[in-house]
Amino acid sequence: LKDQLYNARIEAHNRAHSFFVPRPVLEELISVPAVTDAIVSRVIDFDVSEATLLAEEVCKCGRRLFATLVAINKVADIDLLLKEGITDEDLPFVRKPDSRRRFALYRKGGQVIKTFESWRDQDLEQFDRSQWWMMAPIFRLNEGLQILDDNIILPFVPLGSLGEKLEHKQGGYSEVYPVRVHPAHHTFWAVNGLIYQEDEPLVAVKRLFSSDQMEFLKEAAILTSLSSNHHPHLIKLLATYKHEGRYHFMFPYANANLRTYWDDRPSPTFDRDTVLWSLRQMTGIANGLLRIHSFSDAVPLQADSETDMTRGPRGTELIARHGEAMFGRHGDLKPENLLWFRQDHESQDPKGILQIADFGLGRFHRRDSRSGINPETVQSSPTYEPPECKLRQPVSRAYDIWSLGCVFLEFMTWLLEGTEQIEGFSEFRGRVETNTGIDDDNFFTIVKGADGAHAVLREGVITWKDRLHTNENCSQLIHDLLDLTMSQLLVIDARKRCTSAWLLQQLRMYLQRAEHDEEYMLRPAPHAP
Repeated sequence: LKDQLYNARIEAHNRAHSFFVPRPVLEELISVPAVTDAIVSRVIDFDVSEATLLAEEVCKCGRRLFATLVAINKVADIDLLLKEGITDEDLPFVRKPDSRRRFALYRKGGQVIKTFESWRDQDLEQFDRSQWWMMAPIFRLNEGLQILDDNIILPFVPLGSLGEKLEHKQGGYSEVYPVRVHPAHHTFWAVNGLIYQEDEPLVAVKRLFSSDQMEFLKEAAILTSLSSNHHPHLIKLLATYKHEGRYHFMFPYANANLRTYWDDRPSPTFDRDTVLWSLRQMTGIANGLLRIHSFSDAVPLQADSETDMTRGPRGTELIARHGEAMFGRHGDLKPENLLWFRQDHESQDPKGILQIADFGLGRFHRRDSRSGINPETVQSSPTYEPPECKLRQPVSRAYDIWSLGCVFLEFMTWLLEGTEQIEGFSEFRGRVETNTGIDDDNFFTIVKGADGAHAVLREGVITWKDRLHTNENCSQLIHDLLDLTMSQLLVIDARKRCTSAWLLQQLRMYLQRAEHDEEYMLRPAPHAP
């Protein structure tokens, strides 16, 4: 049995010499017959009937305890431990050196374990090391926060052949990295068998730099609320845990984001499948944004005064309009935060689905600190920020509408002219700020006059829009999308931008017509140059 346990161990990914025994394997190995045989062979005073009764008790409440004893050749002490009332619920035992011995183990509440008083220090040390093999957690969907001992061995297995190519990303508040959870140690989706496969879906772990419990609880409440009644175009929170003093969120790992999706498909075909998929994704993203904008009341988000200080994507302080601070606002919509999944349980589209991710906590309530991180060092592109950011005007949910307009204009550039021209568009509208020397590709320019500063839409954006209207493939659908983007989304005055609800209604109208009228969707109808 000891050999079987040793052979069943799996070495945790990226943690050399740290092993875990998968829970179902443990349950299979520590069976009544196996435990009975082990007791009879190790405990002289027990006959088969007594050993069987003890084995039944072990399988009821002490499998992990017994497996640890097997691993260190202490099977004979299982009877004494159970008679003390010790079960798997007491694991892990806590190490507390005392005045009498260098190595002592206690129950979680600090109670003495009498059986251990006759053990040598080296036996106690072996038990302490081996108990963690049996303690790998199971991550259950929507279970709430799991607080894990720092010594817990996480059931993460090798990433497979793509492991070296997968990105480990770091931002101002957190880092995100891929893991593959052993299939027996999660309930996120259906899996076949107990052996992990290379096609087992990956999980993205977001590790917060701050150890502030209130910050975590608020973000968890937001994510849990947005994940309930799962919206197909919002990333789904799978689980949360605290380990080694840091809070972690688990999400499905995306195959790409919209930026890399475009990069991987540099010359799209302007056909029914591609255009219809693009329109469905635009509509779905608008729908997901409406869910975010409708978010309120899950956590105390009410502003304390007429205005509310919050954080922009680059750590800049923004002033939220009164009443807006208690509603959801994404605050950092860009292609990198629109994740592409090749397959999703919510969508059967063979081209996959886009989901909004990275709902920054700072955009949902006041955030006065960033765990000691200097906001000036936080790297995030200002490309998709609206004019009110630079003008130091109050921000609102209209912030996201502007950002979405920028993304939509790039989306239509990709559809008509391919990925290379997205960069071409960036260069075309780009300019070097005379006072800073910084080359930016914003969609607006700040003009300073006698009456103060104001913003104007860049000529490069207007000219580029006209260029797309004259593209040889431009259909009436694309004309409508371009006009919608320019007249309702990329509007300098935030108060005059459309709402996400109105935008969704318009996009649904376009989608319904496109699904039933292929000429509207695909027939070239370019404007004259």
